[in-house]
Amino acid sequence: MFKGTAQKIISLAVAVLMFSSVAAVSPTKVMAEAGNTYYVDNFSGDDNHGGTDQSAAWKTLAKVNATTFAPGDKILFKAGGSWQGQLWPKGSGSDGSPIVIDMYGTGNKPLIAGVTSELSTVFLKNQEYWEIQNLEVTNPSSEPFTRDWKGARGERRGVYILNEESGILNHIYIKNLNVHDVDGVYTTRSGGIIFDSVGSIVPSAFHDILIDGNTLTDVDAYGIYISSNCIIRYGMGDLWEWVPKPYGPWTPSTGVKISNNTIVRAATGGIAWNVTDGAVVERNTVQEATYLATNASIWWAYADNNVVQFNESFASRNGSEDRTGFDVDAGNLGSLVQYNYSHDNAGGFMLYVNDTYNTINTIVRYNISQNDKGRIFRYSGSIDTVMNYNNTIYVGAASGNPVMSDYFTKSSGSPKNIKNYNNIYYSVGDRGWTLTGQTFDNNAYFGGKTLVSSDAHKITANPKLLNPGSGGVGMNTVDGYQLQGDSPLIGAGVPIADNGGRDYFGNTLYNGDPDIGAFEYQGDVPPATNKPPIVFTPAPITPLPKPPGPAVGNLTPLATASASIATLSGSSIKWLNDGLYDKAWSSVDKGVTFPNYIALDFGARTVTVNNMKVVTRFGTGQGVTSLDIEAYDGTSWVPVQTGVQWVWQSNDQTNETKSVDFTATTASKFRLKINGANLKWGNFAINELELYNLNP
Repeated sequence: MFKGTAQKIISLAVAVLMFSSVAAVSPTKVMAEAGNTYYVDNFSGDDNHGGTDQSAAWKTLAKVNATTFAPGDKILFKAGGSWQGQLWPKGSGSDGSPIVIDMYGTGNKPLIAGVTSELSTVFLKNQEYWEIQNLEVTNPSSEPFTRDWKGARGERRGVYILNEESGILNHIYIKNLNVHDVDGVYTTRSGGIIFDSVGSIVPSAFHDILIDGNTLTDVDAYGIYISSNCIIRYGMGDLWEWVPKPYGPWTPSTGVKISNNTIVRAATGGIAWNVTDGAVVERNTVQEATYLATNASIWWAYADNNVVQFNESFASRNGSEDRTGFDVDAGNLGSLVQYNYSHDNAGGFMLYVNDTYNTINTIVRYNISQNDKGRIFRYSGSIDTVMNYNNTIYVGAASGNPVMSDYFTKSSGSPKNIKNYNNIYYSVGDRGWTLTGQTFDNNAYFGGKTLVSSDAHKITANPKLLNPGSGGVGMNTVDGYQLQGDSPLIGAGVPIADNGGRDYFGNTLYNGDPDIGAFEYQGDVPPATNKPPIVFTPAPITPLPKPPGPAVGNLTPLATASASIATLSGSSIKWLNDGLYDKAWSSVDKGVTFPNYIALDFGARTVTVNNMKVVTRFGTGQGVTSLDIEAYDGTSWVPVQTGVQWVWQSNDQTNETKSVDFTATTASKFRLKINGANLKWGNFAINELELYNLNP
């Protein structure tokens, strides 16, 4: 029989990085290079022109794409013009002298219309110091939306900025674009504006990203997404199937700002980001996100020191999970969610997620939630150390009677250390709370079944809001949640240290003793009574054990594996190079003869390797004992190392590793010629096959 192994829980180990403030850094002044200005006019231009004068403009995208631009250059498309195809200019700018794509003249923004044959309409690959602004971008497909990420639409994007094995790339600004009708499949690498880091060999990320002032409408799957496969730090072993493997070591993008964007009808999410440190996401509007598949409108994962503020998120819909206005998802260390307006979202206001990856140290303060549905707060898994304070929650009849909070236990456990202070919970519904892991103090409860009896300093009187439920569309439509002058909530709160210094409306904190809710009353009040403040104490991270798996630098997940012998039912050839040790590929268990071949095909990529490792469990029963290593030279298979003989010691779930060094060899295909194996149960098996270039 085939000896299988149990799937292991995957975790990550990191040092705690907790936000305290968003610091301003004075940039070093760099002398700008003048560069050339190139004009593109699809009506009267000519590619035989020099392009550096409006009267001698170029005509086509092909001309632009064939040109390598220099620091300080500008590429200007004529207003009202339109082009079909992909825009991929070459070259990079420099610090202080970016290459700029913009428009000239008056009229509509120049249109770059995608075509079926190109997945990305505006594309940069391994380039830096670019600013792209004032374009209209589309990339439609006639195929229907599907949650199959390999569907016929493909991973289609409006703007795609790809860093593939290029280390740190700097200064990419995307501003004032009109991106619409982008029809991609259901992946995080598909949508309106996508940044993507792939660092399987060279840890890769971006520094200084600005996505500002863009309008994105009818974009599938995401409006804006920042993605990376450099996620390995605390035991992370697997993510989504479409994220390239092998994963690289934790390499966050820094200097990320997503601001002043409007996203309407993004199929599976409005704004999302992962593997960042210090991202600021502010003053965005997300409407009707998740209209084709479940997700949250604004969410982030595997990211540190996030600041999410001054955003409006509303009218999310679809699906049985998520659908919240905001989602602190898995693997986040330090998130500050403040001054946001969430309303009419199908799944609620806030979702907090922690499965097998640490999510700790989250502050949610001075936000307003109106008529969110489903459940206002949801805690998933072992969320640790959350402080929710001075939020105003209004649950009117339009909410459909949601619960105020719930949770569900996952493999990581249940939520803990969730503190709630100075919040207003105003509900006309009759459903209450699931309180696991939560404590409450100094909150106001009114109407419906909102009361938390354990709150020692609760207020249950009418809060006397100016006009609750009157908020509309727009951050400035919520004056109805200000307190009347005789409200019992004025001065009734407890002070919070490091409170940000302002309320939702911009009023200074505090005016006397703190008020309850997202509004600090500005009229005459008694002086402060010097109550001791509540101090947020971040939780430390206890490093979790790293599960068994290949070392960084293993190249085999870049390849497609195949075997000359049939695969045992219940096994998969993909497990041979999936970057995990928990599942094994196995041959059939009847009629096995030798030799047999296992091949690794890297496609168009060539790799240089000088070491192979084979990991097997139950080696004395099913381990390979005799093999040769071969490489394909374009014509035939050439021996690289012959006569390798192994004796296995383990007959249990121990990960036993055999290693072979050989002369560095460059090829696009390698294979094992298996000449013998232990066949105690009739089969032979390999848990993981690894190739490295050690000490290149």
